Amino acid sequence: MQMQEILDQLKKKWPKPLPKEVAKLFETAQKNLGRQKAEGKSKTGKFFNFIDTLHEVLKLHDLLFLSRQLTYHVVTMSDLPNTFGAKEEALSVLTELLALSAKQAIFGSKLEIQIKKLDLKEGPFLSTRFIYGGKLLTDLDRLQMLESFYGKGGEKGGTFGLAVLKNSLRRVGGQLWIEFPKENVVTIAFYWPAFDALSAGKSAHVGTYKYDMTLLDYNKIRQSFGVERAKKLIILIENFVKSLVRYPIDMVVSFPEQGMISAIYESQEGVASSVATRISGRLKKEGFRLGKKSVTPHFRYQLTFLA
Repeated sequence: MQMQEILDQLKKKWPKPLPKEVAKLFETAQKNLGRQKAEGKSKTGKFFNFIDTLHEVLKLHDLLFLSRQLTYHVVTMSDLPNTFGAKEEALSVLTELLALSAKQAIFGSKLEIQIKKLDLKEGPFLSTRFIYGGKLLTDLDRLQMLESFYGKGGEKGGTFGLAVLKNSLRRVGGQLWIEFPKENVVTIAFYWPAFDALSAGKSAHVGTYKYDMTLLDYNKIRQSFGVERAKKLIILIENFVKSLVRYPIDMVVSFPEQGMISAIYESQEGVASSVATRISGRLKKEGFRLGKKSVTPHFRYQLTFLA
């Protein structure tokens, strides 16, 4: 999705008639976009200052934050490297994520933006996290958010519909995912490379898959050990699966009420099933302790392509 499309969509979402201040901001953003195109500053294959780009978008969203009485706090490191790719694409990604976070956050709360440099085996990246407080999320809420966020139904009115943004990050060799650190806290995180990741061999031809592991004898376990210990078993299995994937880039989340653990991961076409096979193979051999007793659960597995 191009920056022009983002601006058009944001303008449509504002109640009519537009306040003078809002109309002025859209006019300024339109002029800046035209200037960038004319000067050719947004061509792919160049480095740009990610923090300056973020501040541009934050200024554009000032009235949106004011309307919901939100504050934002940017936590960053000194001497961050420039990021590689198209600045226009970064403007699109940041605009969409900030608008989403502001609308989902509790009225009068704070959005925290954490940015730091990470040195991964592929090269240096900037890690960015948007952290905000929302409503208490049930298992079903989280499952629906995940499916929509990762593309299932996202383009048809889903909760997030961010498949386009994931593809934008893939084009430059980055990644985007979502986490639930607490029952009422959501984190949207992404990596943006500070080097030419695609020329370095990082493939953009990947898909996102969800691998569901449902305990077949979960009701019996709840009857034998109680609800709380059964939930503890789900958490133990969740942590075990996390050790088998690239967590948190590959996400693992549990749904205790349903007796299900889901791993969401990116994989190149043709090898997605090998990840699932490795997980299920390890689970078949693994036992988990509940108190003094050892439990070897049995699972039903399902692999689904999301985007």
